[in-house]
Amino acid sequence: ANLRAATLAQAQALPDLRAKPMRCRAVNYCIAQRLATLFALLPLAGCSAPRLTLEPRWAPLTEIIERPAPAGVALSTRAIATVGHQVLVHDLADFVRRHPPGSARLEALLLHEQEHASRQEAAGLGLWLARYVSDRAFMWAEEQRGWALELQALRAAGLRRDPREVAAVLTGYRNLEGPMCSYAEALAFAEAAQR
Repeated sequence: ANLRAATLAQAQALPDLRAKPMRCRAVNYCIAQRLATLFALLPLAGCSAPRLTLEPRWAPLTEIIERPAPAGVALSTRAIATVGHQVLVHDLADFVRRHPPGSARLEALLLHEQEHASRQEAAGLGLWLARYVSDRAFMWAEEQRGWALELQALRAAGLRRDPREVAAVLTGYRNLEGPMCSYAEALAFAEAAQR
């Protein structure tokens, strides 16, 4: 109940974001604001979805919840998003198969998502989401933070992801401004993050 009240309060605060400077080239800010509101309220819809409760050490994250993409929205079935205190996945059973509890893969991914949740909480969920969906440079900076933690944790566990694979994933990220980064930028980042 407190999480819902906080999320609703943050979503209602979105109109106040207009006073904040944003780099939104050729994008109607009203669209970004509405998308941020949608993402902020998404975890509230359908409380009966399958979920996995996380240990307190992952705070401010509290759970991983199955939240398939709405009809007509083309998202990867492997897409993972953090909104507030929840990690949203398309298919929880598939996610757990790929990231078994206690595995280095899950630990590394949760470090990535915990970084997003902490930064959303610090900036205010509505503001963070509005910038993420409308500002490529902000999105790229935020993803570099999360991915660096994930890749370094995997490396510490003796695992390594192919930088070309990481670059291909990163170049698939898009927001209202377009692609988040080029393949060359993503590849340089993935290589540097695993040194």
